[in-house]
Amino acid sequence: GEVNALQTFVGKAERHAKYSEVVTKNKNWEYPQHVPNQDELLSLGYGEDESLEIVESIDDIQAACTKMRLGQPKGNPDNVYLAGTSQYYQLLMPHFKEFADALIEYQHTINYMEDETFSFSLDSVALSREVLDVLQDALQHTHFQRLHFYGNEIHGVGYMNFITNCVTADTKLKCLDLNGVVFENTEDIDLLCAAVSNHDSLPHLMLDNCEMAQGGLREIFNKLKSPTLEEIAFCRNGILNLNPRDMSDFLLSNPSLSKLDFGRIPFNEQDIVYIADALRNNSSLRELVFRFEDHNVRHVVPGNWRLLSSVVFDQTSLNSAYDSNHYCHLDLEISAPSQTYPLSRINMYEDPTMNRRKKIYNILSSRNRNRENAAYFESDNTGIKHMPQILALLKPFLENYIDDDEDKDYDEVEPLSIAYEIMRDWKMPELYNYLDVMDED
Repeated sequence: GEVNALQTFVGKAERHAKYSEVVTKNKNWEYPQHVPNQDELLSLGYGEDESLEIVESIDDIQAACTKMRLGQPKGNPDNVYLAGTSQYYQLLMPHFKEFADALIEYQHTINYMEDETFSFSLDSVALSREVLDVLQDALQHTHFQRLHFYGNEIHGVGYMNFITNCVTADTKLKCLDLNGVVFENTEDIDLLCAAVSNHDSLPHLMLDNCEMAQGGLREIFNKLKSPTLEEIAFCRNGILNLNPRDMSDFLLSNPSLSKLDFGRIPFNEQDIVYIADALRNNSSLRELVFRFEDHNVRHVVPGNWRLLSSVVFDQTSLNSAYDSNHYCHLDLEISAPSQTYPLSRINMYEDPTMNRRKKIYNILSSRNRNRENAAYFESDNTGIKHMPQILALLKPFLENYIDDDEDKDYDEVEPLSIAYEIMRDWKMPELYNYLDVMDED
């Protein structure tokens, strides 16, 4: 323990020394490249809009270089960001090279401030293959925790190759965000799936608004096999069109996955059926997100919603509720039609045991309103030996029961009312012996 503590101290001291050395060296650093003004560019034959775009692009690059050369002080924005970069590659190439050199030196800041989260973003930029090569060489040496590539207009082939090479080289990567990226062909999907699947520590993958050919999303489902992914987000990526085993195999192939965000993907009639089947015996997925709109919910018929509902909360009997999926919370932007219990209110607790208890409590509460619990116990052949466990399930809700109707589910009743009903209507003498399980003490 003492040796490890000493090694940690020495390592941090060395990182601080190198960081201080770089910041001291660059204390009076000035941007070395010539920065033309708009009048100069106009005299070279560029139009007014063109010259303004070039000036703004150079200003952005210069600001990013200055930030990186001087080191990133704590508390300031922690991202390196390029947006709207001009298409005038040859004129801007010296500036991109300066940016790449600053990126490499920035690794000392990232190493020193190990508790901070650093990100690199390309946002709606137009770049050439030559510029990508310059940036890729730099990003082989600078490891950010987050990489963001948003809706970029890349001129020339190899953009996905650039992205996946950056992913493979970045050993500290925790989030890869490809918002609006175009998958040109199957090879692009293969490159991404291979890079993500082989990464040792990548937990978050965002694939929102990506453009891909028909069937591309299902290809990702079939090819992505990561032991480390904890969250995947899809949104507006085309029709999912699952086959019967796709969802089950996807969850098995990504065993650490705890959150799956389908966003506003339009589902066909069978997708919900296959998703429900996959959830039946799955205990790793903790959150499943749907953001439905009129155009992409029309094929999800009420019967399919009831099927999905029955997987996470089967209200047929206490036994069926007990055997439901108590792990996965369904995060819905709209309420599902024809439901007796809102899907979005199920499995709200992190503890699956509490989720199971809550479902039993809700069933007993619903039956209590019409004094039906005893009749159901008779029809379900619920024996007296199960009453202690049933009453014990109510105890947490007895302690936390809230009188305000706005803060509890619509069908919840006072837990003691359930206990009283059971003792009054069904085998009271025997139940009296188990009354102590409801004692708050």
